[in-house]
Amino acid sequence: MARWIEPLAAALAGADAFRGYALRAATADDEPFLYGLHREAMREYVEITWGWNETWQREHFATSYAPLNNAVIVRTGTVPADIGRISLTRHWRRIFLRDIELAAAERGHGIGSAILGAVIALAEDSDRHVELNVLACNPARRLYARLGFRVVRDNGARLRMRT
Repeated sequence: MARWIEPLAAALAGADAFRGYALRAATADDEPFLYGLHREAMREYVEITWGWNETWQREHFATSYAPLNNAVIVRTGTVPADIGRISLTRHWRRIFLRDIELAAAERGHGIGSAILGAVIALAEDSDRHVELNVLACNPARRLYARLGFRVVRDNGARLRMRT
């Protein structure tokens, strides 16, 4: 299991918006679900930016998917369900947030903000900053800005943001 999942789950334990949710380590068997989630969450923005090529997207996801860099977000309760993922890598001076994706029905309830707040807190506790890339047309960039991320690079299509 990735060493970052347990500390992130502990940081989320007190977040009201994360009550009824949990994190679990991703496995190779999660790849089809996570690709479908990625497609649902990102297709519109990729289409606007470069155009969506299903074959290329599937191949790229399959070759870059690394379970150790992913945690599945699970809705707990009477009908447990996988509802999202977070993918990150920890480096010496930064935590790189590769992806945070939620099923459409789970968006807008504060889950993403709670996760981002916990990632930022973990980074600060270890004297790191958080970096991420976001497509310029993706409205999530406004959430990132509200949480203290600032643009450090803009190539026209993609923004690099950092806390």
